[in-house]
Amino acid sequence: MLVKYRKDYEKIAMGLLSFLPELRDYDQLASAIKFSLDKNYQIYLWKDTEDNHFIGIIVIEVGEKYVLVRHLSFTPTDRSGKNVYALLTAIHEQYQDCRLMGTLKTQPLISNWERNNEK
Repeated sequence: MLVKYRKDYEKIAMGLLSFLPELRDYDQLASAIKFSLDKNYQIYLWKDTEDNHFIGIIVIEVGEKYVLVRHLSFTPTDRSGKNVYALLTAIHEQYQDCRLMGTLKTQPLISNWERNNEK
């Protein structure tokens, strides 16, 4: 389930982002969240519907005709394609008139998701 970021989710968001290799220490995590909010990027948390825990995070830049996935991270035990595809599908449904795109790091996930949805 997609949940919009709120200030009281900051520690959870930082914990989920810490699974990304480029965001390992506290200062990097705090500045990544601050930068995202300053740029008006959207931050969503992904909640597991079975046990009601946050297991993923996505940071997106929303343009007029596109949604650019800046960061995408899941807990190590929840990095299955099923969870990633469910999150990307939820974002796509939220921004139906926009094309999902990725950065150099996130584009392979987007491409796999698109191929999976063509079937």
